[in-house]
Amino acid sequence: MNVPHPLKTLCELATQLMDLLLRERQTLIQNDLTTLADITHRKEACIALLIERELELKELLSRSGLSEKPEDMPIWLERQRFTITPWHQLCATLGIIRNLNSVNGTIINRAERNTQRLLEILTGQPSVTTYRHNGLHSQKSMSRTYGCA
Repeated sequence: MNVPHPLKTLCELATQLMDLLLRERQTLIQNDLTTLADITHRKEACIALLIERELELKELLSRSGLSEKPEDMPIWLERQRFTITPWHQLCATLGIIRNLNSVNGTIINRAERNTQRLLEILTGQPSVTTYRHNGLHSQKSMSRTYGCA
């Protein structure tokens, strides 16, 4: 009997998420909101499945007396006589996903800032943003005395 590798589904879902994030980036750059809504919906569904499979895998590890730490996965795979290669592939794919998500977040933040600036200009309320000593934004300029004579 041929038993499928326990990481097969996780690897496939991670690859699917990576592809969706690449499409999301392209859609964000093109400002295609219709396609972006579809990609976002598909991305959320993929993430939900990834979380579900991850919890199942953590349960398998726990039943085997191992912790949920990533270092224990190769041990568990060897005990079950599965290859470790998919684990390394999954880790690499998740690293790429983390970077893609960060880049997409940056694109979204820039677009949001640009839209906010345009709205401020259109409404005649451009803001000059300065930071207070506590790191918060202020609409007013501040002066600070650094010393006195």
